[in-house]
Amino acid sequence: MSETTAGGASCVLLSALAIAFYYVWSVELTTAYGTATVAAWSTLFAFVSLLPWALWEMWHGTFHVTTQGVSAAVYLGVIVTVAGLFLWLNLLRIVLARVGASVQFLQPVFGIAAASFMFGDRLGPSFVVGVALVLAGLALTMASRNKAGNTAQRNNVR
Repeated sequence: MSETTAGGASCVLLSALAIAFYYVWSVELTTAYGTATVAAWSTLFAFVSLLPWALWEMWHGTFHVTTQGVSAAVYLGVIVTVAGLFLWLNLLRIVLARVGASVQFLQPVFGIAAASFMFGDRLGPSFVVGVALVLAGLALTMASRNKAGNTAQRNNVR
């Protein structure tokens, strides 16, 4: 186990703030320009911004093109990035942001399960405990939101 540093925690916080800003801003952009346009530009800008890092890695290391590697790249590029972003942006247009943000916590659960299935990794008890904690957190969040929503509805009726 490695020690948590202030720099690492700051990077995680910055990442969370950036993705929150992106989600809020992208909802406005999809309303103005359409989901397909925003998904296409987001994917293109992400590709271009990562290209220098990929070229640096290719220059400083060795790599071999394999069927498994190409399959993983196509899966990540087409299914996860393009189709996933398109679906996510459409979802954010029709559900409340707080609901979409809560569901986002399921992403690591499905990602790890899919990786395990694809690459034959064995999932241990810590994965099961983690999934249980994520589901419990989502249940608590939805339950407290439902109580708040019911209270607001009762107050509006009176």
